[in-house]
Amino acid sequence: MARNHTRYLAVDERPLMQVRRHPWVLARSFLVALAAMIGATLVGFVLSPEDGSDVIDTLVGLVAVFFALRFVYSLWEWWDHRVLVTNERVIEISGVITRRVASMPLTKVTDMTYQRSVLGRLLGYGDLVLESAGQKQALERIDHIPDPDLFYRTVTALVTAKATGIRKVSVTMRMTGEARSRSES
Repeated sequence: MARNHTRYLAVDERPLMQVRRHPWVLARSFLVALAAMIGATLVGFVLSPEDGSDVIDTLVGLVAVFFALRFVYSLWEWWDHRVLVTNERVIEISGVITRRVASMPLTKVTDMTYQRSVLGRLLGYGDLVLESAGQKQALERIDHIPDPDLFYRTVTALVTAKATGIRKVSVTMRMTGEARSRSES
């Protein structure tokens, strides 16, 4: 697992699935950075097509660099953001500078809402809302989950097994890119 996220697990807890958010979450930041770079280039061509030493060129160039760096930071956050499903709970690990670890025990999940927008269906992502009986949990909504059908089936199978006391569950697992089948006891 990336960056040893197993340090957040209890002694008998086993990771079953780990995913990153869908790359679509980077689209806005990428498009803004691209527009800033194109805009800076156009301003450079219009205001000073020959010498390129105008103060406005420099300022517009710095704005473009700012948005490019902002995209790089968003990419870093996306890369480090993980959703981990274990035999005991669902964990969301996020944050580059300030680490945030939110979790919900599978025994506390009373209901799940699974949503896929039209764009989510086309691009292959969805959102999952985990609900708990009368309690506010640290982890309630997980958005932009890639392959949300597999994620939903896995969490549903584990929640059902915990609720009914079934000790052995067969789930298809995904560890950030690879899918395989496993029986969990």
